[in-house]
Amino acid sequence: MKKLSVLTLIDMNPNKLGALEEYALRLSRELIERGNSALVGFSESPPEWLKERFGALGVEALKISRANGALGFIKQVREAINKYGLNIVHATFYPFYSPFLLMATIGTACKLIYSDQESRVSHPSKGLRSSFRFLKNRCYQRCIHAVIADARFIRECQIRDHFTRPDKVPVIYNGVNLERFRKADAAQRSEFLRKFKISDETTIIVTIAQCIWAKGLNYFIDAADIILKEHPNSVFYIIWDGPERSKLEQQAVALGLRDNVIFTGMRVDTEAFLSVADVFVLLSVWEEAFAFSLLEAMASGCPIVATRIGAIPEFVVDGVTGILVPPRNAEAAADAIMKLLNDKQLRLEMGLAARKRMEENFSLERWVNKTIELYEKALVS
Repeated sequence: MKKLSVLTLIDMNPNKLGALEEYALRLSRELIERGNSALVGFSESPPEWLKERFGALGVEALKISRANGALGFIKQVREAINKYGLNIVHATFYPFYSPFLLMATIGTACKLIYSDQESRVSHPSKGLRSSFRFLKNRCYQRCIHAVIADARFIRECQIRDHFTRPDKVPVIYNGVNLERFRKADAAQRSEFLRKFKISDETTIIVTIAQCIWAKGLNYFIDAADIILKEHPNSVFYIIWDGPERSKLEQQAVALGLRDNVIFTGMRVDTEAFLSVADVFVLLSVWEEAFAFSLLEAMASGCPIVATRIGAIPEFVVDGVTGILVPPRNAEAAADAIMKLLNDKQLRLEMGLAARKRMEENFSLERWVNKTIELYEKALVS
């Protein structure tokens, strides 16, 4: 079989060792170990420590950015194709059916593959606009090998909203590093409590979500207000940052929750918080795609409370690995969280079931292997 030469192109700033950075590293390593070659491009220059990790694999990590305009971007990708002899360009977080990647790869031996990792608010086209989009996208699809959906729900959206042919939308579930995320033992939990000056009796509820309206953090804070009346020794961590942080902090202060709802900002040690969490919560109000934080919490043995929306029900088995609640309903979320806080055995059982589900379905190794299988099929199609 012809050797793979892959450009993994991710439109993001790799400022921490997150799920996609780990994926790019593991994918590159697996490609190299199988005798193929790999190249990685981010929209911002990777930090030196990340460049060194790629360099140790014999892989170059570049800045390939759209910030220099369409022509500059096309030139960068085209030069990489020619210099490295690429035959696969795999793009994540780039606009579907944008002409720029098509122009960069057309006339080359490269197969162009997209990944759809996007949560969304669905706005299907109608009328003449719908007809034009259908014709445009179907024409573009002649130049695209596949659009990988990270969930069945996302596949349905891709077919419905972008008119992508069903045979071009395989489902490959993402995965996480199961060695990195584990439940803390008693000593590790005690160390965390000492570090953050929390008493042994404190229950810890964690959410990892950008501070934007779509993540439903206002409902998380309202749920905290309800829960604290019954469980005053609880702390609610909101990990991440975003444009609505100030507004959300004001909401917490107005409710008198300054000491119980803690905004940590961006953290590079999220696994430490997940390892000690009694409950993990994600109250998204948009059509959530593959939420890495949700899967990292499950890998850490956390029982989940999440909204029944988007792809979330594909990952959280209601009543088995967690509890699903309606979106925009703080009371329902509070009731579900308190059900878990009041029943230690239920928390334990759901946490163990969540970890088992991760091991069976959502490992990083499985994600990488399925992706390489798709690449190999692309070269012989």
